[in-house]
Amino acid sequence: MLNKIYLDYDFSFILDNDHTSHSGSCIVHQAKEIPEIYKNIGGHPDSFCLENTTIHQLWWDKTDLDYSAIGNQLGMEVISVSSIRQDPGNSIPYHKDMFYKIRTAHPERTDNIVRANIFLEDYKLGHFFQVTLDNEHVTVPNWRKNEGYMFDQTIYHLSSNAGLEPKYTLQISGFLLD
Repeated sequence: MLNKIYLDYDFSFILDNDHTSHSGSCIVHQAKEIPEIYKNIGGHPDSFCLENTTIHQLWWDKTDLDYSAIGNQLGMEVISVSSIRQDPGNSIPYHKDMFYKIRTAHPERTDNIVRANIFLEDYKLGHFFQVTLDNEHVTVPNWRKNEGYMFDQTIYHLSSNAGLEPKYTLQISGFLLD
């Protein structure tokens, strides 16, 4: 499942926050949780390291954002929201989202878990997002602020910043409604 989306919501305050208060990388989880991606190339590339896969992430709760208004626009029950600042020279390698935290917190739920990846600024030089759909690699071109994509755990994707300025996205995760 991959759907292009747009949110009518003012997220501008998110860009004013210090995203550097939390830094990390997902490469350890990706190599362990989805090794089939790297099997045909001999394993997870050693060139992916903390220095070039670091993201800065903040989490936002219901006191920061109106989960209900956002969820109504997306057709989903919002469970978590985070923003990511990806600095120039960093990538999030090819992966699919496993939704570990949601599955752990809600083991009784069998609903379809989805993520909306929203771009918080208009496209800038060197900002890159790519998905694989029906075995075709699709590069997302020239996005606009508040546009993005909703996808489930079947969609492989990657993100990179080969540009000159930070790239900001919002990740809204939860259960897809009927």
